[in-house]
Amino acid sequence: MDLTRVTYCGLYCGLCSNLARTPKQASALLETLVKDGMEFWGNDDQKALLKELRKLADIPKDFTGCRGGKCGDPGCEVRKCAAGKKVEVCSSRAEYPCERLDSLAKTYPILLADGKRQKEIGLEKWIEEQETRCKTGFCYADIRCPSG
Repeated sequence: MDLTRVTYCGLYCGLCSNLARTPKQASALLETLVKDGMEFWGNDDQKALLKELRKLADIPKDFTGCRGGKCGDPGCEVRKCAAGKKVEVCSSRAEYPCERLDSLAKTYPILLADGKRQKEIGLEKWIEEQETRCKTGFCYADIRCPSG
């Protein structure tokens, strides 16, 4: 089972707008600007914009997500704890949910419900459901609550 797009806390990377929505929109805008000739006649700021859009449009082939430590908060306590305890995902622990997930659950209101679902149907089936969810265009940003 490929867990590359499953975070330790139980989010699914495919539902992150940084992987789902933003690359598509950046790619569409990039295509328009290139078609309009901005590469040739644009000023320095516009050419810098093209460069940044290319970065946003490109999802790295070697994406390792949360598990690779290259996505999300570098000091994430949930990641440190789960990796240290060698668990695939927090919902597999008897202590789920723990206090480390409290603030994250306030930001991502479906986090705990998804964790419960992971326990009910198993991680593999849950990943399949998330892939189906991805096809609807849903992203966590649609329901994410501001932190603080």
